[in-house]
Amino acid sequence: MQDINTKKKGLRLSDTIILLIILGVLVAFFTLINSDFIAYNNISTMLKNMVLTGILALGLTPLMIARGLDISFGSSISLISVVIALLYTVGGVNLWLALIIGVLVGVFVGFINGLLIESFDLIPIILTLGMMAILQALALVLANTFSNTYSILVMTDPLYYFATRTFFKIPYPVLVLIVLVIVYWFILAKTKVGRTIYLIGANPTVAKLSGIKVKKIKILLYTFMGLVTGIGGIIIVAVSGVGMSYHGKNLALPTLSAVLLGGISLMGGSGTVAGTMLGVLIVTVIFNGLSVLNVPSYYIQLFQGLALIIIVAAYEIRNNRAAMN
Repeated sequence: MQDINTKKKGLRLSDTIILLIILGVLVAFFTLINSDFIAYNNISTMLKNMVLTGILALGLTPLMIARGLDISFGSSISLISVVIALLYTVGGVNLWLALIIGVLVGVFVGFINGLLIESFDLIPIILTLGMMAILQALALVLANTFSNTYSILVMTDPLYYFATRTFFKIPYPVLVLIVLVIVYWFILAKTKVGRTIYLIGANPTVAKLSGIKVKKIKILLYTFMGLVTGIGGIIIVAVSGVGMSYHGKNLALPTLSAVLLGGISLMGGSGTVAGTMLGVLIVTVIFNGLSVLNVPSYYIQLFQGLALIIIVAAYEIRNNRAAMN
């Protein structure tokens, strides 16, 4: 009986393999329907579109593994883009200084999120939901007060160059994502810090008893989430050419869908960078494929919402069955 059970368990596909199969099926499906799906221009556009979601998903990965959560990143992106645009276009501040200040805004927001959550044992989703509303309001107030508009042009050659040029046909924004993927993979898979993050997520009490400063580490993870949000803010300003108070309005759903699809558990302790990036690719392929087929955006949003519910339910059912066995 034991041998039979062992064989059955051995036949169970890993989450990564399942995600690769899903990705392959989706690519084949959309290619069969429309051969332009795998054309270079469409692939290049698709990769550019996934950069922001990918960067934000990377920031969420270690945070959610450690049982944290941040849903304020969309509004933070909006605020950062407005700050950069106001400083450079309206205030005449040096571009590089404006970009640095924009990133620091993201870092500060992440730090405040972590500090409040860990200092007062607040529920992450509640605190960051409130912060999301505050940041969105700040973005709107700043943009309307100093420019009388919600969209501020950022006309500058360096950002345009970054957004439009390629290196061996790989867009520069995609290269930034690749570098961050390597950094996050190395930290989580190959370092003591990564093992500590997984231990905190698996059992915070054991982690504390082991001498790990759980609260400080989680505050740092929220701060790093703020850092990657700042980087995302620069990229969205570079690609769009504007700072806008609604830039991050629709980022939460695809980003969280990608992270959860990639195998990150809401209960912490599980997930990988590879899984996250496969989740990002799947979400991007679905959105791009439906767009190529001229499916209206509101139907795409409906599909994303349904997919998120199905994803979470499927993982919970699978994990419960695995625990029972």
